[in-house]
Amino acid sequence: MSYHPGTSQAQLIRISLPASLSSLHILHEKLVQFMQPLQIDSSSSYAMELALNEAFINIVKHGVNYDATQNIIVEMRYGNNQLVLNLQDKGKSIPAELLQNKSGLSHFPEVSTPDSWPENGMGLMMMFNAVDEIDYEIKDGINSLSLIKKTEGPT
Repeated sequence: MSYHPGTSQAQLIRISLPASLSSLHILHEKLVQFMQPLQIDSSSSYAMELALNEAFINIVKHGVNYDATQNIIVEMRYGNNQLVLNLQDKGKSIPAELLQNKSGLSHFPEVSTPDSWPENGMGLMMMFNAVDEIDYEIKDGINSLSLIKKTEGPT
């Protein structure tokens, strides 16, 4: 489906990638191709790329334990001035305690005080700070993580 400026028509891309860090370059290319015609501002584009990379890396490392035989489905949607990146996998779920501490994830630790840095969850912290909303659910053994960024729309 193509994007038409001035309409509320949604755009959607769905790809399946091996759960491997070597898939990151393909993921980057697909995201750039997806966002380019949307004319999303550079700070929002950068934030979404950062959040998507962190989510993908976390799935590869923690969800499927570097099992490249598994796939990660990535859906990129844009509509109503909202960019949604959804990742689906069949690996281990995100521990509930990490997601429940949203207030602890919504700000960065003091750069000059390394003792304030969490031992785990830095990737989640970066995701929470990069996007406006994160939704996570597990349904029928499939983890679904949605990264949502509100945008100004085409310039």
